[in-house]
Amino acid sequence: MDRTEIIALCIVMALIVMDYATGLAKAVKNKDISSEKMREGLWHKAAYLIVLMLAEILEHGQKIVDMGFTIPIIIPACVYIIVTETTSILENVGQLNPELSGSAIMQLFRNNTTITSTSPKHKAETNK
Repeated sequence: MDRTEIIALCIVMALIVMDYATGLAKAVKNKDISSEKMREGLWHKAAYLIVLMLAEILEHGQKIVDMGFTIPIIIPACVYIIVTETTSILENVGQLNPELSGSAIMQLFRNNTTITSTSPKHKAETNK
């Protein structure tokens, strides 16, 4: 495993924990703690870990056994999980503190077109 893979996997693990923690905090705030929902969330997290193990096996296995392909799998899988977990964390944070939902700090995580649409360059291009 190279340094990039290790860092990507550490980021994934940190975000999985953060998502579970923010989801639990949201449930506590809403007085909606459900062991069934918690188990379901853990199963989702377990599925991510299985996907990452499969990616590790296939990516490193293709270096030893000719599988007929050599493509990176680990980093793309990590990126997908990172984006998914980040989105879920932001949704949880927005429900924990509704004042943050439309705030400038949350806009940093939103689609870049909403930020660039207010830039002078973008306004000049759209007014042509």
